[in-house]
Formats: sequence, structure tokens, C-alpha cells
Amino acid sequence: MLAKKLKVIDPRIRYCLLLLLFLFLAIVIVPLIIPMQEEFEFNTDEGIELMRAFLYLKGFSPHIEIWSDHPFLFSALLSFWFKLVGQSVFSGRLLTLLFSALLIWFFYEIIRIYLGHIPAFVGALSLAASQGFIRYSVAVMIGVPSLSLVIISIYLLIKYKQKRHNLLLLIASAVFLALSLQIKFFAVFLIPIIVLFLIDFEDFHVNTIVHELKQKKIYTNVFFYLATLVIVFCLISLLFNALSQEQLVGTHFSQETRQVFQNKNGLNVLGKFAIKDWDLLLMAGFGVLIIFLQQRWKALFPLAWLGTATFLLLNHKPVWTHHYLVISIPLAWLAAYGSLPFVQFFQKQTSSSQNSQFQSQKILIATISGILIIIMLTRLKPKIDVPSIQRDQSADFAVVNVLSEYKKQTQWVFTDAPIYAFYANLLVPPEIAVFSYKRVKTGQLPHEVLYNVLRDYRPEQILLSRMKGFVYANSQISNYIQENYSKQDLPNEKLDYYLLKGI
Repeated sequence: MLAKKLKVIDPRIRYCLLLLLFLFLAIVIVPLIIPMQEEFEFNTDEGIELMRAFLYLKGFSPHIEIWSDHPFLFSALLSFWFKLVGQSVFSGRLLTLLFSALLIWFFYEIIRIYLGHIPAFVGALSLAASQGFIRYSVAVMIGVPSLSLVIISIYLLIKYKQKRHNLLLLIASAVFLALSLQIKFFAVFLIPIIVLFLIDFEDFHVNTIVHELKQKKIYTNVFFYLATLVIVFCLISLLFNALSQEQLVGTHFSQETRQVFQNKNGLNVLGKFAIKDWDLLLMAGFGVLIIFLQQRWKALFPLAWLGTATFLLLNHKPVWTHHYLVISIPLAWLAAYGSLPFVQFFQKQTSSSQNSQFQSQKILIATISGILIIIMLTRLKPKIDVPSIQRDQSADFAVVNVLSEYKKQTQWVFTDAPIYAFYANLLVPPEIAVFSYKRVKTGQLPHEVLYNVLRDYRPEQILLSRMKGFVYANSQISNYIQENYSKQDLPNEKLDYYLLKGI
């Protein structure tokens, strides 16, 4: 009865209702796996993202006052989100979870369009269970939001290919890709692959491609897509003053960065995650075989994505664990193709005219596919059922309480761990909101800047964590702290805490 009523509803409304139901379920299920409220900090980037959004909420200008080595769109969205639902670490994680749910939903839809529901389910489940995905699906970081918008962009592009005269879909796809790049430059390497996809990526004969270019005016469509992408990207860049080559480019691609992070190469970092995801690699490898056996050339998109991303990351420094998300998405996409023979075997049977050798090959391939699916399912629980990544959190929350004791007398907190200040609802000087290891090691944050911040802002509280050795290495800064601040004891002995004299 319910199914009949759903069929009567407009397909677009039904689709939106299903999407809302999925988002609701995701918000309910994921917190049962990951301690969203109990975990003090999933990653040091969380404190940076939260503090940038907090400063923007207080009216500070991005890239002019607030130093940032990434585009500012997510920080602005997070700031707006705080206005809607309240400012807290949990609400920030909830926003990331919503992006994560959208990523899985549209990823499922992309595969469903080409392969059907069961392979789409296998692909989506493989992605959700891939190494690090569950953890990064709730951490207040920019990787998942950026990739979520990439997947939405690709989905709209596929819908455009199905309805070639609907230019609104083409425009929307370009807009979402531009928005993704304004969160993180994860997807910039996909632009040439998308262009080839617009030229009908599945066609490889030169004459056919030339024919398609003339018949469908592909050149015009590609130019229209790229023009929309560039215009939207530039407008947002102007809005957030995101035109600083030193902040956005130099920090990531300078020679100093590569030299400092020699050990943070793709082979070491991505290899560790890939080994743990051996079942996903097997399934994806089998999927590549199926693609060529069945000549499913539309699947060359995820294959090109995987190859290009792997090559770039192997030649990039530094590579962090969250970069694996760029690899796990195409791997899960290809894994869906690996499940296809098993699904096809139980669908419409082949005609009796096919010889027994062909039937035997089909049974063998379907059996291998089924075994790989079973392996994936048996490894699902230990991969998703993430063991507690917490240490004893009580000392960290006790530090927050100490900062909060002097909240009325405090305007600024000088710290290399802004998560503590955010929990206490206190501001960090915008110049050091990003007090990262990369910025320190590459010379983007010299001692002179730190000293000027101390002298100009005269912060009432100082809390030093990972970078205290770097701070103390400068005698001018050390002397200034000793002259103007008194050291206090903290519940967390790994942190150094100072209070301005006279408070």
C-alpha cells in the first residue's frame, strides 16, 4: 500500500524524501560508532577549522586578518552553521557528518545509474568502510566536505549527459566543482578528466570523437563548463580575499615544504592505509578486469581518477592520512564493478545457444565476485566498528575549565592548540589561528610574527602544546613571557600555561 502511494508522488519529491530519510538515518547511526561528543579532538586540524570559523563569525577578514593556507568557504559555511544551530564542537562535527552523508548518497546514485542498486550498495558500503572514512566523516576538517561537492558535481554531470539539452545541469555541475575547490584543492586534477568525459570519455576511436565533437558541439559545452567554473571560482576568491599566493600556494608546493616533509610521502602514508584495505584493493582490481572484459568504457572515469590521483600523491609532499580519501573513492567505485558478475548471474539467464565453455567462464567469474563480496562483508564489522581512539579526556576538558575561569578577564589566548580556546569560547589572535607544524617548518610563521602577536595583542592567557619548543627557542619571546606572565599548574602536564600578571 505504501509502495503504491510512493509511486503516485512526483519522482522529484520522492527523491527528496528518500534523501532526507537517508540523512536522518546517517545522523542517527554514525554517532553510535564514533564518539562525536566524547572525543576531545579527532585531529589537530579540527581546532584550526573551528577557530577560523569563530574568528570569521566575530567579523575578522579571511586571508587579510585571518591567516589561512586553504580557501575559506568551509570556514564561512561553518560560521553560518554556528548561527543556525549554535556554536560548539559537536555542531561543527554534525555539519561534516551531513556532508559525509551527501557524499555517500550521491556516490550511491552515480553507481546506481550505471550498474543498478546492488552494485551501488556494494560501492557505497566499500567507501563507508574504507580506512579512515568513518573517522573523517565526523571530524571538523575540509577533506570530506570538498569531496562531497565533487561527487555531487559528477552526479549532475552524468545527469546532464543523460539529458544533453539541460544546460542547467551543466551549470550546476560546474558551480559545485568550483565550490569544492574553494574548500580544498583536492579535485583540481579532475578537471581534464571531466573535459574528456564531456567529449564522451567512453569513445576511443579518433574518427568517432571528431564526429561527436561536430555533431554535439562539444567544444561549446566544454568552454561553457570551464567558463562557469572559472567565473564562480574567481568570484568566491574575491569575496574571501583568497588571492594570496603565499598563503594558498607557497605553503603547499614550495621547495622548502618538500624538503621538510621528506618522510611524509605518498608511498609511506597511503601504503599503510592501502594494506589495511586489502579487501577493497582486491575487489577494485577485479572490477578493473570486469570493465575490460565487458567493455564498460564509462568506468574509465574512476579508473582515470584513481591513476591520476595515485601518481600525483606519490610525487607530492607532504601526504597526510586524510589524502587517502582521494584514493578510496575511485577504489570503491571500481569495487562496485567487481560485484557486477555475481549480480548478473542471478538476473536474466543467458540464452541456451551459448556454449558450455562460455557458461563455465561465467560461473567462475561470478563465483570469484561472490567470494570477494563475502570477504568484504566479513571484514565490515572490524573496519567500521572503530575501537576507541580516545585516551583519557578528563585532563583536556579540565584545561578548558581553567581557561574558562578567567573568561571575563580574557580577550585573547595565545596558543598553538586552538581547540582548547574554542571549547572555552575564547579567541586566538587571527594571525596564529593556523599555528601548524607545516607553517612553522616552512618558515611561514617566523618568531618575529609570534613576538609581534604577543606584544600587540597582549593576550591574557598563554597555552603551549606541540610547538612550545619552537616558541621557547627564541630568547626574545621567552624573556617577554617570563617578564609579563606567571606560569600556572595544569591538570595536563604536557601543556604549559601562563597567566598575565595582574589578573
